[in-house]
Amino acid sequence: MKLRWISPLDPRETEIARYSAGLMPTLQGLVEVESVEDARGGDAPDWWAPPAATAGESEAVGEAPLPVYHIGNNPCHLPVHELACREPGLVVLHDLSLVDLARYLSHDAGRPELWKQLMLQQYGDEVRGLVNRSEKSSADYIEMIARFPLFLPFVQNALGVVVHSRYAFDALRDQLAPATPLLQLSLPFLAREEPAERNYQARPLRFVFCGHVGANRRLLEFFEAWGRLENPGAIALELFGNIHNRSELQQYAAHFGVADFLHISGYVEEAQLEKALQSAHFAINLRWPTMGEASASQLRYWSAALPTLVTDVGWYGEVPDDTVCKISRQHEIDDIAALLQDALLAPDKYSHIGQRGLEHLRASHRAQDYARALASFAGELVERRLAFRAIDQQLVSTIASLCEDESNTVLFRGAIETSVATFEPDTIKLEEDVL
Repeated sequence: MKLRWISPLDPRETEIARYSAGLMPTLQGLVEVESVEDARGGDAPDWWAPPAATAGESEAVGEAPLPVYHIGNNPCHLPVHELACREPGLVVLHDLSLVDLARYLSHDAGRPELWKQLMLQQYGDEVRGLVNRSEKSSADYIEMIARFPLFLPFVQNALGVVVHSRYAFDALRDQLAPATPLLQLSLPFLAREEPAERNYQARPLRFVFCGHVGANRRLLEFFEAWGRLENPGAIALELFGNIHNRSELQQYAAHFGVADFLHISGYVEEAQLEKALQSAHFAINLRWPTMGEASASQLRYWSAALPTLVTDVGWYGEVPDDTVCKISRQHEIDDIAALLQDALLAPDKYSHIGQRGLEHLRASHRAQDYARALASFAGELVERRLAFRAIDQQLVSTIASLCEDESNTVLFRGAIETSVATFEPDTIKLEEDVL
């Protein structure tokens, strides 16, 4: 069996690039990965070793490599989706709520209303008012993402789908066609042998944040809770990642009285980030609304044995309670403020939470387990694809023999037209003027 691995490959854009790089050595020990590409052209990454060519090797009919498409809620995934529309394959869905990706698709297509039409196609007329209001109200936009995650347009052509949370699995199971194979796996990560020892009596307690900064990452809420402390300087926060709104963040930090204790590093190389994680005491990984992701950042924090603040929703709500510091959505700022105060008064207990997170990572997020399950699932899809192709060929021959008499074609015209409409991979069917 051969695979084509199609994923964003620039770690400055997405953690999914690091996921691909980390998983590939293990996966290549199980299957032949014929190519690794990001759908935008360019050279293959240096971490992928192309399979050695075999002289005189010929590929059997029907054994073309199975595409494995990685879809997330970032514009760098748009070319991946466009390839997936043209050739069915296995879709690894890294986010459940893909409204942002649909908006990028709308912009590229020159059809500003397209994402709205896709929302109505998935959920029907009940979301019409909320969808329209979401363009003018951030509260309505958050409610829309939380209650109605958009994903069907991005998996409708899939031979099978892999997700990384029960939250996503349940949503897809309820809406995918019943025959579509669906698999839940635990996102893989290679844990460190032993994290650095930390002195939780030191001041300030150092917090870190990694990733893309958006409204759903709850930094402003953290600033507000932080500012409630009698001595906010007992805590310091460093931000890493693609951070485009630095001045805005500094203004909010100043408003809540914590700007002097905030440092924005932005994107840094892997070694520098790892050093920062090992010297930190806590991590921040709050999300509301969740996009349905299983967090690669959280796996990185666990690998560093960092106690982490997470919002008790989606995948974050599924992880064991003793491996993270869960913050309720309903009492978010109060919960954060109480935790910060408690961390200053009794910090050592939080080091045990970080250690249990590392143990959970080692037990449940092994790259070997993930690669074996993914390879097995891909093999099943290849067998199904070959079986369907054989049935198709037999069916075409049978219909052709029956249709020598032109009058018999009437019997099959409806079925043929339906099949063409259903399996045409380049078409996203839209109702015109639905808004």
